[in-house]
Amino acid sequence: MKKIITILLLIIFAKATAQDAQFSQYYAASLYLNPAFNGIYGDPSIHMNHKRQMQSVDVINELTQVSLIFPLKQGPIGPPIGGIGIMAFNEKSGYRGVYDRNSIFLNYAQNLKFGVLDSYLISVGIQAGYEMRKLNFSKLTWGSQYNSFYGFDSTLPIPVTEFDEQQQNMVINAGVMYFYNPERNYLKHQYSAFFGIAATNLNRPNTSFTISTKSRAPMLFKYHGGIEFKFDKLFFTPSLLYLYIQQNQQFNAGLNLAYVPNADRYRAKGTQLLCGAWYRLRDSFIFMGGIKHNALTVRVSYDMNSNLFVPEKGVDLAQNSMEISIQYSLSKNLSSKKVTNPLF
Repeated sequence: MKKIITILLLIIFAKATAQDAQFSQYYAASLYLNPAFNGIYGDPSIHMNHKRQMQSVDVINELTQVSLIFPLKQGPIGPPIGGIGIMAFNEKSGYRGVYDRNSIFLNYAQNLKFGVLDSYLISVGIQAGYEMRKLNFSKLTWGSQYNSFYGFDSTLPIPVTEFDEQQQNMVINAGVMYFYNPERNYLKHQYSAFFGIAATNLNRPNTSFTISTKSRAPMLFKYHGGIEFKFDKLFFTPSLLYLYIQQNQQFNAGLNLAYVPNADRYRAKGTQLLCGAWYRLRDSFIFMGGIKHNALTVRVSYDMNSNLFVPEKGVDLAQNSMEISIQYSLSKNLSSKKVTNPLF
């Protein structure tokens, strides 16, 4: 029985660690998506995302990230030539959150501008950090911990010796982005567009919890892109995200919409009303609503997973989830800012 439990745990956590968790509002968690985003922001800012599955049983699936972004400029009001940042990340999953992953990363990006009036921008970013994974066996109950007189006895030892409860690694990620019309000057250009490629686990750290074996983390490749159009006071931004890891693929596509009542010919002034919808292929529909007022942006999204995507109807695998993202700009001069992409 002990060997069976050990094998089941190994299968469960091998599957969990082979798939990097992703935020539904992936552009709001930009440093988690691609380190090159660090060179795009024109103002210092704070970003937070929290996602949790809505389950009635005692199974936890939570993602949280907090980022601080600081642009590097040649002058106080000039465009960014790059950026530095820091990101902290936490993931909890499994029964009572038995799997716990904590990370902290330092980020650097460098920009290269070219074309007439710097109409084109390439940003290259690198991310290096420390990651700690933990299996909280103390949150589980085992048959050998039950006493025949009064039931469960927490003072009895946990009968698992084949696993380390904790392991840590250095992790290196990198990415590159291309941006057309980065200043979002809609007097000169009809649209603004961007796409990027990122790769995680470049150093392939050992993520095995078993004492006698090694398991190198697979590299996760990401492709993302979007294009923004302005129609009077409306800003439309269709976007996509494609993930590839060990022959497994995930595809996300959708549309962001920002309504800016006080927008002029190329500036977004005052309050912005935000909404959006995405489709995660063969998984879920995602709906988002939010508001941006002065320095603060708040978005809330809902993942509506469908049993239509689960072939075994007798097993309830479809779990909806909620996500909130908050962005706060630390700039002292917001009135002179040009249009900001609703994704950011």
